[in-house]
Amino acid sequence: MAFGRNPKDTRRRAQLMEGQDDISFRRSRTMQGTTSSNVKAVNQKRAELKSERLKKQQQDRRKGAYSIVAVGIFIVAVGTWYLVSQYTLGIGTIAFQPETSKTPRTDLYKQAISDYIAARPAERFLFVLNQERLTQAVSQQLPEVKSIKKDGAESNQVDFKIELRKPIASWKTVAGQSFVDSEGVSFGHSYFADPKVVIIDNSGAETTQKGTKPVVSERFLRFLGRLIALTNNSGLGEVKEASLPKATAREIDIKLEGRPYSIKTHIDRDPAATVEDIKRVVTYIEQKNITPSYIDVRVTGRAFYK
Repeated sequence: MAFGRNPKDTRRRAQLMEGQDDISFRRSRTMQGTTSSNVKAVNQKRAELKSERLKKQQQDRRKGAYSIVAVGIFIVAVGTWYLVSQYTLGIGTIAFQPETSKTPRTDLYKQAISDYIAARPAERFLFVLNQERLTQAVSQQLPEVKSIKKDGAESNQVDFKIELRKPIASWKTVAGQSFVDSEGVSFGHSYFADPKVVIIDNSGAETTQKGTKPVVSERFLRFLGRLIALTNNSGLGEVKEASLPKATAREIDIKLEGRPYSIKTHIDRDPAATVEDIKRVVTYIEQKNITPSYIDVRVTGRAFYK
């Protein structure tokens, strides 16, 4: 005979009394809490009695939820304020550097920047504004612009600082005066004093039609600008003249201050290597007290004088 409780015996199991549901008080059920005055009816929904500890836990949970909501509202408010503060409605002041000898036309640059921002509404937010792309877009209209940078903002208007290209050489054509800077970039408007180096064009490449410019390539201009800048910083003295010989588009002849002879160079060479060859030849002929009519450094690794 097996001893044990009969699984079918339900005498000690909790039984629902008549009129009760599964959350009402029942026999053999452990009662929680001690404040029976909070119970309004026997079959009241969710009528569990709450202890002080349970009440405190529930309060803590509510406080935690309120804190999360408060933090969320604060983050949204700060984010909204930041977006509003970063939004650009207009262009403020424009400062130019380096110091110019002529007053730039500020309205031209304001309009160019405004056109760029109008074409890209998302970049009205300052943290999205791409300064490099802005510089490229404006310099296509105004080549004398070297760089554009944000210079602060106030009342939803952003200020800009524009670096202008400083000419290192210039030449005159039937279309007007043109300039080139130390990087070899050509532009038509300069707000600085005219450079000392004037390019004399004897190549014959310029047409007679009104409004045309000398037929020179970007490679030519880059070489010319770098050649003059490197020579001026080499200790040989400054370049005082540059000329394009007749019937050629690749040779540039330069003259140095205090030296009567010309120096023949070629745009296919590296400007830095060309200047090094010039230094060696000039040093040699001055040590030998030679005054040539010209020096030729057009061939890599070789130098001639006559």
